[in-house]
Amino acid sequence: MINRTIYFIPGTMCDERLWLPLWHELQEKAQSPLEFIHLEIPQLNTIDKIVTHLAEHIVNDDSFLIGFSLGGYLASELTLRYPKRIKQLLLVSNMSSALANNELKERTRTIDWIKSNGYSGITSKRIQALLHSNAYKNKNIISTIKMMDKDLGKDTLLHQLTITTQRKNLLPKLAKISIPITFCIGEQDNIADLKKVIELTKSNQNITVKAVNNTGHMLPLEQPVLLAKKILNWLNE
Repeated sequence: MINRTIYFIPGTMCDERLWLPLWHELQEKAQSPLEFIHLEIPQLNTIDKIVTHLAEHIVNDDSFLIGFSLGGYLASELTLRYPKRIKQLLLVSNMSSALANNELKERTRTIDWIKSNGYSGITSKRIQALLHSNAYKNKNIISTIKMMDKDLGKDTLLHQLTITTQRKNLLPKLAKISIPITFCIGEQDNIADLKKVIELTKSNQNITVKAVNNTGHMLPLEQPVLLAKKILNWLNE
């Protein structure tokens, strides 16, 4: 018998493979059965439509929801819009805020480049920017990132970069709802700023921030064992 169902929303150019090491650890360590449901990010033309589509696939109220990176932002938006459907929210490698100016500029350059020159796959430089230096030579992690990127392809990348770039800062609204929210961020994440999240949320009792050592942005792949432990604690909070 399944006691708890957890919904997972991936990040940019990620699919179900992002979660596989984590799911393995959770199944190994959980004291009761868990069900994992991966929610693929649809290619719709607004964030509102994407969130509505994702919410339609959460069949029960009081569900557990986990979002990674872009998926964390979408999970936050979904929780704000459909609070009765979510019991607890866990945001991995995400700040639920607007993108920084340097990230906006980088995305604009990337979109322009791909439209003019095509897309031959994620570069080694970009992969390193997503990882802690300890994972630079981890062939399994690098291979998973490259395979997800290759299989999702140019159209998915352009869609996700274009449609989901203009984001609102959701932190003020998240601080006002009663649903328990946990941020889980690597200490060396170059995209989600751990110190900034701690500063912005320190006065909000319903928000908890957990740091993961020796980890970059790709937390589910880099530290599945540590993340599994934090998720199991989160489920019992």
